[in-house]
Amino acid sequence: MKIIFFGSGPFPLPIVQKIKEHFNLLGVVTIKPKPKGRGLKITLPEIIKWANAQDIPVFTPENPNDPLFVGKLSALQPDLLVLSAYSFILKKPLLRIPEYGSINIHPSLLPKYRGPAPIQRALMAGEEKTGITVIFMDEKIDHGDIIFKKEIAIQPEENYGDLINRLSKLASDVIVDLIESIKNKNYKRLSQNDTEMTYAPKIKKEELFINWNESTEKIHNQIRALSPSPGARTHFRNRLLLIIHASPEKKDINPGMLHIENRKLYVGTNDGALLLKELKPEGKKKMKAIDFINGYHIRKGEMLI
Repeated sequence: MKIIFFGSGPFPLPIVQKIKEHFNLLGVVTIKPKPKGRGLKITLPEIIKWANAQDIPVFTPENPNDPLFVGKLSALQPDLLVLSAYSFILKKPLLRIPEYGSINIHPSLLPKYRGPAPIQRALMAGEEKTGITVIFMDEKIDHGDIIFKKEIAIQPEENYGDLINRLSKLASDVIVDLIESIKNKNYKRLSQNDTEMTYAPKIKKEELFINWNESTEKIHNQIRALSPSPGARTHFRNRLLLIIHASPEKKDINPGMLHIENRKLYVGTNDGALLLKELKPEGKKKMKAIDFINGYHIRKGEMLI
């Protein structure tokens, strides 16, 4: 099978690596890296670094549906397009190129959490299960017929970094057999039930900030969904403070108030408290709560706001 892979970010890398081991990978289509930071330096994403090291052609079109780019991919004569975590919707001229169709590997139990942030949204909602779904693509967001679905339980303390790695590993474990089933036309197609659809939009800037008057559960889920990056945030002494890891506690502390007990750091919520375990002050590296206590000499009654 000759395959062209579309993907960006951390989720798809193990998947495309497994494809390369077993099939003819003609190229990788990904998002063009942008300059970042004060020096506006361009840092190559891991998927581009890997593809370059493997001498696999990398394509970074501004718009993959541009007719010139569609013609370039058509000339490669792929048998299958495989997509995962790619931020463009592919149109019919692209989808019609391969003989065996075009599939999307999505980290949710479709039709729940269609869209660009399914893992984070599932964690924010306090879901107890998630998984991966593989569909044949059409021109709608995560909408096509399902050919594979696998469910896993979400652990109570699992964060975004943990869960994306586990789902990526799951997808890479099944991708070879899945492609073989497509090659042999040994699969079943199941239409999605649109009445069960939910959408997972990108995380907005205002959603990064913690409201300490919310419930312990809601804040805990917010922290999990945004950890380790971009990080749920609050303010301490008029400086930004990221909360990387915390656990729910049954304590009576005013919302936002810091409390030290037995060399442990707590913060109050609307209905309890959180035990703070790992934080990142503005301009500093991540640190354990005990190092934060010792370094900042927290005074009684100080607040996170």
